[in-house]
Amino acid sequence: MNKLLDWLVAYLFRWLPRSAPTGLFPIGDPGPNSPVIVTANFALTVERVKKALRDQDLWLLVANSEGINVWCAADGGIFTQNRVIDAIKVSGLAERVRHREVILPALSASGVDLAAIRDETGFRARFGPVYARDLPAYLAARKKKTEAMRRFDFGLAHRVDMLASMNFPIYLVVALVLAIFWPEHLPGFTLLFWSAVALLYLLLDEIPGKTGWSQALVSATVVVVAWAAADWLVHGDALLHRGWFLAAYATFFTAGFDLAGIASPRKSDPERMMRQLGIKSLGSLYTDKELGHIRLNRDQCNGCRACFDICPVGVYADLGDDKKIVFRDRDACFACSACVKQCPEKALALC
Repeated sequence: MNKLLDWLVAYLFRWLPRSAPTGLFPIGDPGPNSPVIVTANFALTVERVKKALRDQDLWLLVANSEGINVWCAADGGIFTQNRVIDAIKVSGLAERVRHREVILPALSASGVDLAAIRDETGFRARFGPVYARDLPAYLAARKKKTEAMRRFDFGLAHRVDMLASMNFPIYLVVALVLAIFWPEHLPGFTLLFWSAVALLYLLLDEIPGKTGWSQALVSATVVVVAWAAADWLVHGDALLHRGWFLAAYATFFTAGFDLAGIASPRKSDPERMMRQLGIKSLGSLYTDKELGHIRLNRDQCNGCRACFDICPVGVYADLGDDKKIVFRDRDACFACSACVKQCPEKALALC
């Protein structure tokens, strides 16, 4: 029961830091030749990785990300090569395994310098699949990734997964205030809030608009107009619930605040705003980065395919006839900067 409660808390508050113990942990019955999987010490991630690997015999090296998930921690400059180097050294990994290789989460590519790990520890680091669930198949295929293993899926399953966990803390704060001061409004707010969240997250692909904010505005307007029309038909007063209309706009805007960045591969609306305001950093929540389009200097490209291997949205196709990387869908880029970080020839840039 306690374990279930702990998981529920970690899930519903997943956008807040929640640390798991760091160190080297055996999964199954590993030996000196067993693979080493690295992950961040975000509690929910560690549990999901352990679940995915429960039938394997290997080592799990949990590095310190300050309790933040891999992607956010890497993008925010927290989960870096230094954290991986520290984890390898402190855990005594070199004394536990004969080989010199560690497998990193693919979504850490925006923050980790592989060469630095090799130079400091003697371990060659490589990026595994995006999802922990694909690790068994990846290992069984001798560390060869399929196209699906490279891609982050922003589809319906992802949005359902994010729906409650990314919005519950906001709901809880407002619900507590209403419960104390205006308890009569709590049932109505609960219905409005979760209806708004469900509409935005589940119908994201169908709602007009290029940004999460514009989609929230469109959705709120449709709901308010329909509500006002119903009030006019039933009660003869289209503004009967005008207070709730304002609440609907506020609720939809709150639910859609970072909808583009959370539930789709589009660029984050708040990051755009922060950049326009000249704000460089907000701790681990935001770090200024270039939000332009990806550019390739073909003269510098050596055809190593590092960008193709770690791009989570399929911007790159593969090598062309000239043995240089070619674009599959340049517009799919949402400026995660992983390819720029991993390009050994500095042939890629965001501009």
